[in-house]
Amino acid sequence: MISVEDAVSKILSTIPKINSEFVSLKKSLGRVLSQDVIADRAYPPFNRSTMDGFAIKSADYDSSKIYYCKKEIFAGMESKLDSGEEIVKIMTGAVVPDGLDAVIKIEESEEISKEENEIRVKLNSKKIFHFMNIAIEGEDLKKGESVLRSGTKIRMPEISLLASLGFDLVPVYCLPQVSIVSTGNEVIPVEAEPLSYQIRDSNSYSLLAVLDRYGIKPKSSLLVPDEESKIVDALSQGLESDILLLSGGVSMGSMDLVPVLLRKLGVEEIFHKVFLKPGKPIWFGKKGKTAVFGLPGNPFSVQVCSRLFLDPYIRSFLGLEIDKPQRFSFFGNRTKKNPMPEYFPVFLETKEQTGICTKSFNGSGDIRAGLFSDGIALHPADCSEIKDGDVLDFFPW
Repeated sequence: MISVEDAVSKILSTIPKINSEFVSLKKSLGRVLSQDVIADRAYPPFNRSTMDGFAIKSADYDSSKIYYCKKEIFAGMESKLDSGEEIVKIMTGAVVPDGLDAVIKIEESEEISKEENEIRVKLNSKKIFHFMNIAIEGEDLKKGESVLRSGTKIRMPEISLLASLGFDLVPVYCLPQVSIVSTGNEVIPVEAEPLSYQIRDSNSYSLLAVLDRYGIKPKSSLLVPDEESKIVDALSQGLESDILLLSGGVSMGSMDLVPVLLRKLGVEEIFHKVFLKPGKPIWFGKKGKTAVFGLPGNPFSVQVCSRLFLDPYIRSFLGLEIDKPQRFSFFGNRTKKNPMPEYFPVFLETKEQTGICTKSFNGSGDIRAGLFSDGIALHPADCSEIKDGDVLDFFPW
């Protein structure tokens, strides 16, 4: 058996060259940029008023003076000073005319009189300085400046920025094609009524949830019994995808047919079994472009293996950085008897500080194991007991 770290390293060493495509900005949420994003012009592209008020030249400000204002400038208007003009009324977002360098907000002004084409106004700001209440051209971004790097996941703030930069089409990494196959004579569709010796398929839905976080919709999701011909058909179909996800049939039982059938179909075994609990029987291999994950059949094992092994592969495939575990203090005590590293469900709790608490469950087959948990924590292999205050690796779901 190999370690979790070695298994992840072997998995990531098989990542193929990543292709990219352009998608509509409206459909880019959750995708990953495949190119650096460069500012097409300065931002702000002009000196912009940040207040409703009056724009003047700061060096000529005189609080005792009555100013004669003949022009009002709104956002979206060109703005130029006429000869002899020394003040304009200006709205938030409007262009500050060349020659004026400060905006006194409307609350610090007093309108003396108003005629059809002129306002007589007195300004009573207690302070004045160069570029007061003005966003300076290029203070956010210079033209040609790198704004976002390749590998950035697109969220709402990134969409807003891309729209501002004129990206109606966004360069992103292609999503992988994924097929899911669940095996087992005892496993039936979720909508079916089980007999006393049957269980409903939950693993496919766990895997669908993992994929959905990355915006991936699988090509197919099949449920097949432990019959060689049907498994071969499902595997052959799945091997046409970039990623084939299997659950069940990878352990050592007489009906665990998957590893043998994968080898017959030309899939190279990279490793079989990892030194961890739960999830020890995990199988991983490769055929051409296709990565094959053979996950154990127990629900919590599928969840743990997906978090530890499948997540890093998908993230790397999409050009994302591999997220490292977080570190939290453990609240409570926990013991283990086996020599393997053990991953167990935990929830976050805040006392004087935020830490993690263990959640009781009845093994990897317990359908409630991960329920209400915030993720999994690592009980190290060489530590039979973890105590209150020990700092552990935490992997959020």
